[in-house]
Order: sequence, then C-alpha cells, then structure tokens
Amino acid sequence: MSESRNVVIVTGIPGVGKTTVINTAVDKVKAEHDEEVLVLNFGTEMFSTASERGLVKDRDEMRKMETAKQREVQRLAGESIAEKAKDARVIVDTHTLIHTNNGFLIGLPEWVIRAISPKTIVLVEADPEKIALRRSDDPTRSRDEQASEAIDTHQRMCRAAAVAGGTLTGATVRIIKNRQGKVEQAGTELADTIME
Repeated sequence: MSESRNVVIVTGIPGVGKTTVINTAVDKVKAEHDEEVLVLNFGTEMFSTASERGLVKDRDEMRKMETAKQREVQRLAGESIAEKAKDARVIVDTHTLIHTNNGFLIGLPEWVIRAISPKTIVLVEADPEKIALRRSDDPTRSRDEQASEAIDTHQRMCRAAAVAGGTLTGATVRIIKNRQGKVEQAGTELADTIME
C-alpha cells in the first residue's frame, strides 16, 4: 500500500444507497485485488468504545451521556479506527451531517476527523428526486419524509462539511454519484478510491 493512511470515510444521506455502494466496492476489491476491506460503522465503534469503558450498557444510553463524555467517546472511537487501519484498508461508514429538528448536527467533528485522519472523504450522492422516491418505496425503513429541495440542501451541506474535514486533515474529497440502475459504476469508483 503506497498511502500510509488507509481510511476512506464514506458518507451519504439516508436513502442515497451508500451501503449498497460500499458492499459493491468491497466485493470488487476482493475479486480484482484479492484484498479484504474492513467496513466499520462509526456509531457501532462509538458504542463499542463506550461499553468497553463501562459508560453504557446499551445503545439507547449513548444519547443520554453528557456531551463532554460523548465527545470523548467520539475521539476514542476515531483513535480505535486509526489503530485498526494500521493493518488493513478501512471504510468508515458514517454520516457527515445528521438532520435534526434544531438544524444539522456535525457527524464528523474536528476531534473525530483528526483522530481518524482519512486519506479520502467520499460523498455518495444521488438526484434528490430519486432519493425521495427511494425513501418512500423502502418498506424496511422508517425514514423522515423530505421534499426534494430539502434533500438537495442536505447534500450541499454535507459537501461543505466534507470539505471542512479535508481542510483539517489534508484528505481528498470525492463525490460519487449513485445513479439509478448504475450501482456497479458507483461501486467501481469507490473501489478505485480505496485502492488508490
């Protein structure tokens, strides 16, 4: 591996097809390069970090932790991910921003992005109208309804947050379009980013 930083953060708003793109890319890397890619969900890493330290017993308790503790757990989870990336190529599956009733919550605050030190931050995007349709057609998930304009705003805000993360860490920022019926193409682009 020519790049000493082996972490690619992959983000995307709910309904964009991020998980499908990640799975497609991981399969391509295995098939074409015979390499494994470790996929880590940032929320799961946070829970693991907090439970190992006896701070929580279940995921529901995570939201009830003091803000200072949450920030510390975020930082420690980021450091844990960086440690795992010393021996493997890693994708961190997370959200750049979380849409809340009180605005957008930063999913990758400074103390997290610095701890992870990614080589690339990838935004998986799709046409806002297609995302709205995917959300409404997905019976397996209970997603908040948003108009296409709000989805477009959310994606634009995610771009700004990703660029801020790149500024702090020197990571490149890449947008991969997950066009309807073209997940293979999006997966290939992500696989190329992982192997770069």
